[in-house]
This record gives sequence, C-alpha cells and structure tokens, in this order.
Amino acid sequence: MNIWHICIFELRRILKIRSVVLNLFILPLLLIFILGTALSSTMGTADDVIPDTVRVGIIHLSTESGGGSSTVNQALDSFVESPEVAEMVKVQNFTTEEEAVHSLRTDKLDFAVMIPSDFEQNVMMGKEARLQWIRGKDNTLNTLGETLFTRFTDEWNRQMAITKVLGPEVIAAMSSASESGTANSTSIAVTNPGKTGTAYSASQYYAASMLAMFMLYSGMTTSTSLFGERDNKTLIRLQAAPIGNGVIFAGKIAGNSLLAFLQATTIILMTYWLYGVDWGTHPWYIVLTCVCITLASMTLGVIVALVCKSTASASATLQGIIVAMTFISGGFMPIPIDFVQRLSQFTVNHWALQSFLRMMLDAPVAEILYNILMLGVVCAVLLLISGLIYRKAGYRYE
Repeated sequence: MNIWHICIFELRRILKIRSVVLNLFILPLLLIFILGTALSSTMGTADDVIPDTVRVGIIHLSTESGGGSSTVNQALDSFVESPEVAEMVKVQNFTTEEEAVHSLRTDKLDFAVMIPSDFEQNVMMGKEARLQWIRGKDNTLNTLGETLFTRFTDEWNRQMAITKVLGPEVIAAMSSASESGTANSTSIAVTNPGKTGTAYSASQYYAASMLAMFMLYSGMTTSTSLFGERDNKTLIRLQAAPIGNGVIFAGKIAGNSLLAFLQATTIILMTYWLYGVDWGTHPWYIVLTCVCITLASMTLGVIVALVCKSTASASATLQGIIVAMTFISGGFMPIPIDFVQRLSQFTVNHWALQSFLRMMLDAPVAEILYNILMLGVVCAVLLLISGLIYRKAGYRYE
C-alpha cells in the first residue's frame, strides 16, 4: 500500500458522505446564485455603468452687444459638434432660461448649460470663466454633463491665457495646425466607463469569494479525517501495517487535495455554464491560484488537527478561522475601512479573491502574478508552521 492507494481510498470514502457533497459542491453554487442575484444592483455589471446619451439644452448668449459673445457661442457649438462629444450628448438650443427650465421639468431635457453674461468679461480680465449649470433629475447624467462642459471651459481659459501671454499669433498657428489634421479638433479623450476594466458583476465577485471560502472548507474534511482514524481506532491498525506514519499522513492529504481540486473545477464550470460568470482568459493562472488555496486549506486543516484535542473543537476552530478571514477580506461584502483592508492582507481569502478578480477584469499579467505571489507567500508561511507542528507532534495514535 502506497500513498496513492490511501489517496484514492480517502477520496472515495469522502464522496460517499452526502453531507460533504452537499456542503462542498451544492451549497456554494446556491450561495453564489442567491448573493449574485440579490446584490446585483449594488455592484452592477459593466453594461449597467454605461451612461445614456445626455439631452443637453444650451442657452446661448445674446449677440446684440458685440462679436465677443458670438465667438463664445461658435466655440461652444464647435465643441458639442465634435465627434467625441456628439456621441454622448444630444443638443437643443434655447434663447431663454425659462424655456430650458420648462423642458427640464417636463422631462424633455436631462441637463442645461447657460453662458453667463459676464463670461467674456471674466476671460478678458484674466478671471476664471465658468458656465452655469441647470441640473436635471438624474444625478449620473448631471455629473456627466458637468464633466464634459467643465472640460470646455478649461480649454477656453487655457487658450485665452496663451493668447494673453504669447499673443494671438500662437492661437492662429494652433488653429491652422488643427485644420490641417496635425491636431485633434478637441482635446477631450472620451472613454466608456463600462469598458475600462474596473467593473465586475455581483455574480463574478461572489463566485470568486465563495470558491476561495469553500475550498478552505476542504481543510475541515482533512481535519475530520485525521481525527476519524484516531477515534475509530483504525490508525493503530494502519500503523501495524508495513507503512510509515508519513505515508498514511501524505495519502490522506493527497486525497483531500484532490477533493479540493474537484470542488474548484465543479464550481468554476457550473458558474460559467449556469450563471454566465466570466473567469477571464488565464486558465493556467486560475489553476495556479487553486493550487495555492488547496495548499493553504490542507495546511490549516493539519495545524488545527494537530493542535486541537477533539473533532468538535477542531471543526469549530477551523470554521471560525475561515469565516473570519472571509469577512475581513470582504468576501461577504467589500469593507471600505483602511484598518480592515490592511488586516485582510494577512489572509488567504484576500489574495485569492484579488487574484480571481484581476483575471476576470483582464488586468495586466504582472498585476495578476503579484497577487498570486502574495498568496503563495501566505501559503508558504502556513506550510512552515504546519511542518514545525507536525515535526513536534506527529500523526500517531494516542
């Protein structure tokens, strides 16, 4: 009898226990479905954060007093007609503030912009010139409108400052360069906030979190199995056979490790097929992360089994450790507290969760590997501790 015989026997024995199959395979899938569905509105998907086109009303300055106002009106019209801005706003022109306010109240507009009467005067005096906002009902669309037109005033103030310091010839040269195609008609860089690689759905978040947590629960089966051989007095029979304690111990660890891998494979594939969870395009990094979590799970199970005196105390201790690490790392809900976030960096769950999320968001490989490396460091510390405890206590019948 060698390690693999014990490993296969251990795996077959565990899979025959209905409670293990329920807790390690079915329960995480149910939790991912419930949490992902119930909390989808709090996180949202990438599509949820794509804003609609903003219906903007522009109240133009009267041009009766001179050509300066006409210049501002033309500059603003050119700004909203640029391709980058035109994709995000639908413009309606008004001559009075009352008309724009009425359209906002009747839900015909989302946001309105008015050029103050002293706009040109502030520019000529070197003061900061600002547009006047008339906000609508949607805060998101208001923020988008303010951001776009603040960029217009910033660019206008910048050009006026250049004209005042360097002279109008510089502005003329810049304009001719823009018309010849050597410069963009607007310096605005418009990005889609739903495609910036920073949004993940609730299903993705809780799939990664529950995978890490329930893989750690495989360590509880390890602890229970090690105690079971003692309690059932079968360990002394195994020790009577021509095999060493190390072979028995390693076989049990290998069997529970295979169980953890089977569990991870099931959760990843089922969440992908049933819930549409996108795990990213780095399958080998997912495997490497699962290897590290499995190592952490087994070492935690060994530490608890060798330190505690009974199955009940070992199960309670390990369960408390797993739940605490999951909570601190934000596995149930992200915790925006600096102290808690710093504390979570000492947990397995934090680095496992961040590794999975970086892969889901298609982050740079260096960023993914950094999180996996830190997870490996935590696992190495746990492995060292478990090795020292095993060397001192050993696995034997007492």
